[in-house]
Amino acid sequence: MSRGYDVAVIGCGAGGYQAAVTAARCGARVVLIEREGAGGACLNRACVPKKALAHAASVLAQARALKGHGLTGAVSGDAGAMRAYEEALVADLRRGLPQRLKALSIDLVTGHARLMGPHAIRVTGAHGESRLEAHRVILAVGAQPRSLPACPVDGDRVVAADRLMALFGTEPRRLLCVGGGATGAEAAFLFREFGSEVTLAARGPRLLARSPVSERAARLLEQRLVASGVTVEKGVSVDATRVDAAGVTVRFNDGREGRFDRVLVAVGSMPRADDIGYRALGVQCDAEGFVATRETLETSVPGIYAVGDMKGGPMTAAAALHDGRIAGENAALGGHRRRNYHQVPMVIDSILPLAAVGLSEDMAERAGFAPEVVYIPYGGSVKARTQGAAPGFIEIVHDEETGQMLGGCIAGGSADELVHLVLAACRSPRGLWSLADLDYAHPSYGEELGAAVSAHLAGFMRTQPTVFRPGIYAAAD
Repeated sequence: MSRGYDVAVIGCGAGGYQAAVTAARCGARVVLIEREGAGGACLNRACVPKKALAHAASVLAQARALKGHGLTGAVSGDAGAMRAYEEALVADLRRGLPQRLKALSIDLVTGHARLMGPHAIRVTGAHGESRLEAHRVILAVGAQPRSLPACPVDGDRVVAADRLMALFGTEPRRLLCVGGGATGAEAAFLFREFGSEVTLAARGPRLLARSPVSERAARLLEQRLVASGVTVEKGVSVDATRVDAAGVTVRFNDGREGRFDRVLVAVGSMPRADDIGYRALGVQCDAEGFVATRETLETSVPGIYAVGDMKGGPMTAAAALHDGRIAGENAALGGHRRRNYHQVPMVIDSILPLAAVGLSEDMAERAGFAPEVVYIPYGGSVKARTQGAAPGFIEIVHDEETGQMLGGCIAGGSADELVHLVLAACRSPRGLWSLADLDYAHPSYGEELGAAVSAHLAGFMRTQPTVFRPGIYAAAD
C-alpha cells in the first residue's frame, strides 16, 4: 500500500512532534512515523519525568530550609514512590498523544522508517510493510549519549544519561555523576535530595562550561550543591573503572580511587548510526557525524530537513521545539524562516534553578559588542524573604554604547518563568526599556528586575541622550 503526503516526519520526539503539528497547522497533509514510544526521549526518559522529579526534590529542599519558620517534623523523600508517580504521569501523557495528533488530522504510523528516495519512505512494523510518499521529509531521530571509553556503560552499575530515570529507581547509596554539564548538575541535585551520597566529577575548571549560563551563576550553583552535601570535583576525569557484583571502583586521573554503587555517565551526545538511509541519498554530515543543515534547517538534499539533536547545536527540548516550528513551516509552505538559538531559553533544574537566553557577557564581547551587565541580587527581594528562599540574582546584558538588549541569566526563584520576560525584552522594539515599562505584582521576583533596570536606565539616559533602543532580535524574521 502506498500513501501520499505533503510532509513526512520521521521521529516523534519534541522536535518531530512540533514539526508535524506546525506543518499540519499550515495546511499540509502530514504523517508522523515513530518506531518506539511516541513522545521520544523528552517525554519518556528526559524532560518530562525529570521535571516531575526536580519539582519533588525542590519541595524537599524548600521544606528543609523552612525549618524554624513554622514547619516542624522530619521531611524525607520516597524515591520508589516518586518513581512510580513519574511513570504513571508519563504513561498518561503518552496515551493522550494519538488523540492530539488525530485532532489535527496527522496520521501516526508505528514502525521503522527507511528512506528509499528523497520522497519515498518504507515503513516496517508489526503489521507488515507500507510505502509512503511525501513532497518533503523532516528527519527527527535524535542522538545518543556520548561514550566514555574509561567508563564503559553496562546498563546496570554504569548507566548512560538517557537512562537516568531507571537509575533513580535503584536508590544508590553512593553515586558518581561523571560530567559537569546540565545533566550532571541536575542529577546530583535529584539524588542528593532523595538521600544518596553524590560525587559530581567535572573535567573542566567550572560547571556548565559549555552553556550560556554565566560564570557567576555556575559558581553559585556549585556553592549550593556543596552546601547540600554533594562533593564537587573539578578538573577531574575518569581513567579506569572496575565493575563487580557489589559496585564500581573508579580510578581518577589524579591517582585517587573511589567506590560507588552506581555511576552515571553524562558527557554529552553523539550521532546515532544512520539506519534510516539519509546518507545514501547524499545528506551531508559534519566531522562528528551530525547532519549538516542550512539556517532554514534544510539539508544538502532539497526537500529534506533535519531538527533536534541529530543535527547538533543546542541539545535541549526547547531547541528541538524551535527547530520543529522552523522546519515544519518551511516544509509545509516552502518558506525560508531561519533558526536562531539565541532566542531559545536554556533552563537547568538543579538546587539553584538557572535560566539563560541570548548572549552572555563573554559571548557578547566575542560578537563585537561593548557589553555591560545590570546585576540584580535577590538579597533584598521581599518575595524571596517571605519564602525563606536562598538569595539568587538576575543579570541583564546590554550594549553600553547603545543600550541594545542582548540577553540575560537568572539564578534562583522562578528562573524558568522569569527568563521569558528577558527574552521578550530582547525581541521588543523597546529592548531594555520594555522591562521598565511594565507594572509588576508585589511581592514578586519580577519587580526586582523592573526596579533595577529602571534605576540603571535613568543613569544611562543622563549620559547618553541619543540611544538605539530595539532589542537585538526585534527585527522581523
